[in-house]
Amino acid sequence: MSGKSLKQHIFRLSSGLVLLCAIAILTNVWISTIDQAKLQLANDLKVAESVFTQVLDARETQLIDLADVLTSDYGFKAAIGSQDSPTIDSVLVNHGKRISADLMALISLDGTITNSTSDSLTIGNEFPFTQFIEQAVVKGGTSEILLINDKLYQAILLRVRVPGAPALAMVGFEIDRELLDLMKSITQLDATIKVLRNQQQVFTTSTLDPESIDASVMLENQNISWFKLSFLPEHQFISKSFLLKERENGQIWAMMSEDSERLFGEFNQLQIKVSVIALLSVLLALFLGAVVARQLSKPLGKLSLVAQKIAAGNYEEPVDIKSNTVEIDNLSTSFQTMQANVHERQKQISYQASHDLLTDLQNRYQIRDVITEKFASQQAFQIVGANILGFRGVNDIFGYQNGDNCLQAVASRIKQLGGQSARLNGGEFLWIPDTILSVEKLKQVQKEIEKPIMIGDVVMNIKLAVGVLSCPDDCEDTDSVFKRLNITLDEARTSSDLMISYQEDIEKRYTRRLAIISELKHALVSATSELKMVYQPKLDLKSGQVTHAEALIRWNSASLGFVPPDEFIGIAEHAGLIGQVTDFVIRTAIADAKKVLDSGLEICIAINLSAKDILNTSLLDTIEEHLKSYGVNASCLSFEITESDLVADPHKAVAELTRYRDMGFSLAIDDFGTGYSSLAYLKQLPVSELKIDKSFVLNLVDQSSDQQIVQTILELAHNFNLGVIAEGVENQQSLNLLKQWGCDWVQGYHVCRPIEVEDMLQWCLQNKQTIWFE
Repeated sequence: MSGKSLKQHIFRLSSGLVLLCAIAILTNVWISTIDQAKLQLANDLKVAESVFTQVLDARETQLIDLADVLTSDYGFKAAIGSQDSPTIDSVLVNHGKRISADLMALISLDGTITNSTSDSLTIGNEFPFTQFIEQAVVKGGTSEILLINDKLYQAILLRVRVPGAPALAMVGFEIDRELLDLMKSITQLDATIKVLRNQQQVFTTSTLDPESIDASVMLENQNISWFKLSFLPEHQFISKSFLLKERENGQIWAMMSEDSERLFGEFNQLQIKVSVIALLSVLLALFLGAVVARQLSKPLGKLSLVAQKIAAGNYEEPVDIKSNTVEIDNLSTSFQTMQANVHERQKQISYQASHDLLTDLQNRYQIRDVITEKFASQQAFQIVGANILGFRGVNDIFGYQNGDNCLQAVASRIKQLGGQSARLNGGEFLWIPDTILSVEKLKQVQKEIEKPIMIGDVVMNIKLAVGVLSCPDDCEDTDSVFKRLNITLDEARTSSDLMISYQEDIEKRYTRRLAIISELKHALVSATSELKMVYQPKLDLKSGQVTHAEALIRWNSASLGFVPPDEFIGIAEHAGLIGQVTDFVIRTAIADAKKVLDSGLEICIAINLSAKDILNTSLLDTIEEHLKSYGVNASCLSFEITESDLVADPHKAVAELTRYRDMGFSLAIDDFGTGYSSLAYLKQLPVSELKIDKSFVLNLVDQSSDQQIVQTILELAHNFNLGVIAEGVENQQSLNLLKQWGCDWVQGYHVCRPIEVEDMLQWCLQNKQTIWFE
């Protein structure tokens, strides 16, 4: 047996040493890389979970802000109270567009969907999550993640407190692929959301394909073979799940997934380099192994610390990690980008939550905090509310872009005044000056803001209604500020100089108006209506018989008592209820006219119409339908119109009144002598009678000036071939004078007070032979 040469032994020894050193180096590098990969993976998943939660929290805050603005909107509450579905839909759509909400709905307290902007919620259906509604009713508001029609929504439900018509406003964002793509762009990790119901998966959305989801290795539930992942990968992704929501019969899970190829690709390249170097030289392999281990472990450790700080919300510390390895430099750059993006999104979310994006002023939510701090300081301060009158008209006339420009211009002028300022909604602003200003100074500010706004060739002239609160004298807390500011602004809109400071009786009048509106709505639809019609006979001075009667509405409210027509008719016009009131009057008057006909009497019933009634082109058709329904001729009805009401749109008024005359109705001008009284205009009107206002008749016997006015009106009317009615006849002497001067009809308490139709019929029979003249 021949022995081996020293050369061979040295070769074998050197080869063995090289092999052992190579194995040791490779093993050491593999272990170090796996440890760092585990740490990086854990931190990446932890950061991703934190970012995911912060994004959902930020969206929830944005939902709360929108819901708070929506439920505080006076027009929205008024629309709910009046069940004005088109207005409600419009408000929901407009508020939803501001933040791109996917789900806007109004739900009654019994769970019925009354209004919705999304196909996911069908109007009239029952809202499927009764526990969500119960929580909102008890707490005033709640948030939840809901699966509706195979779509997942992050939603908030907030109670809308409207007297007599409480409801729940729902606002939501869809949790969809777009959100998950956003998460992936931030965290560089794939995201998946699963919904389990009774341990069965009913919904999934993910940035991964279904095969990758099924092939994922769950970090917390399985013993992972890191050797197979690094050398013989069986799975493409390593995932970690965390619970988002849990209910009695279901759970919502979020899963973040790391690409194992991205995690270990760098390591495989390193193994090849180290293997080649090990074959060349043991010393070189050891040296390079140590250098590589150092280059890998130190920057990865620093990146791990940076990831922990980002997860803790520290975005200010710069990521300054130097490395000779391109991949680690890229990873460091990615951390810098992620840190900057997360920080920027956080600032943007915070800014949007506290500012109006159009005008750059504070929003209602932020100014509430400012006002609360003012109250806490226990120092006197002033709050000024400003509302652009007819702002909707600005949008209609000049377009929405110029409407936005108008808002920005007004906001800029308010901001230049100093102090704290905010846009509340629409064309409504709030300003807290640094010092308390006098009324004169506030009027100067009002004029300064009202200066024409010029945008290119467009010139917009605006008017501001201004309401002023002195705190803490006028308000004791933040909630009362917004309530009383709205009340004061409403009052300012009708004042002569468009500026009002808050007073207690303003709120009392406002509260009574709300009560009248609420009770009148109930009275108009109630089966046992509190409304009734009474009739005041008109005496024909030629025949001495009653041939006409004026229909007058009366309201005895169970809660408010007797409400004068002069009070509730004006409120009904402002609240949009005048059409229903007019329909009640016409329907009841025609029914009573039928009773008069059946009794054998021939009495023409006069009905008062407002300007809005006259300009309502469909009203005449409604009157014709009622006449046919009761079998009453047009000659049994006449209409009285106040002359001042016709001036707003005289041409259209004349056209509509001509239609009434052509239908066979006689027309009279009510309260003649107190309004426009243009002879040229009077000549155009298709009327057959004038009614002298009672202010000229009540003191007719004693006031010579009234006698001259009445005689002049009589002579004027007869020259125009018009009949004359005098109202307010309270004594025999006035009756005798009017008879002597040629007046055609009179009415007043001396003849008969307003009475119900049955009493009027009996009164007419009893006074058929009465001699009225001396």
